[in-house]
Amino acid sequence: MLKVVSFDVVGTLLDSSFEDHVWNTMIPQLYARKQAMNFEEAKEFILREYNNVGNRDIRWYLPSYWFKHFNLDEDPIEVFKSHINKVKFYPETESVVKKLSQKYDLIILSGTTREIIEIMIEKVRHYFKHIFSAISDRNEIKKTPQMFEMICKILDTEPNKIAHVGDNWYSDFISPRKIGIKSFHLDRTGKKSGKFVIRDLNELEDRLIIFQGI
Repeated sequence: MLKVVSFDVVGTLLDSSFEDHVWNTMIPQLYARKQAMNFEEAKEFILREYNNVGNRDIRWYLPSYWFKHFNLDEDPIEVFKSHINKVKFYPETESVVKKLSQKYDLIILSGTTREIIEIMIEKVRHYFKHIFSAISDRNEIKKTPQMFEMICKILDTEPNKIAHVGDNWYSDFISPRKIGIKSFHLDRTGKKSGKFVIRDLNELEDRLIIFQGI
């Protein structure tokens, strides 16, 4: 019997509006003000600096690194918090996690830093028993099989009693399956199909019931 259902965050529970706004609008605005330059020039510089580091480098994901790199005076976490109104959950998110929380222990497993996860999921935080971050907990940028093994040990739960759902093919689908966790690939575009592919979170509960014994 399943005991735990694990969720990715961005692309699964909520869209990228919040992260896009802070990283691509607010940070350039702060830099423009700091350097007394116009916004477009600041944004061009900021985005170029992001690209120079690249998303295979853990620094790319760390607000503290970038605020120091750009010599910004503000507290990065406070900046993120101040724009929480930009968080946009998918329409079905709250009702699904509320319902599933009555049957299973729900956890978060994301590649985002824990501090930012806490901000993004504030509205539904009370439904989740644990938050795990690949970056904060393992200093890794991907959810690896080893990350999932660590979670099993912490939760004292066998892999086949955990299900994970997310939108990244490797990190959220292939990686957990390598250690025996049931996983579902969330493809909101509708391009993929299959018994382990869902189009939105409304489909998740029925799939969990169907695959209880697998």
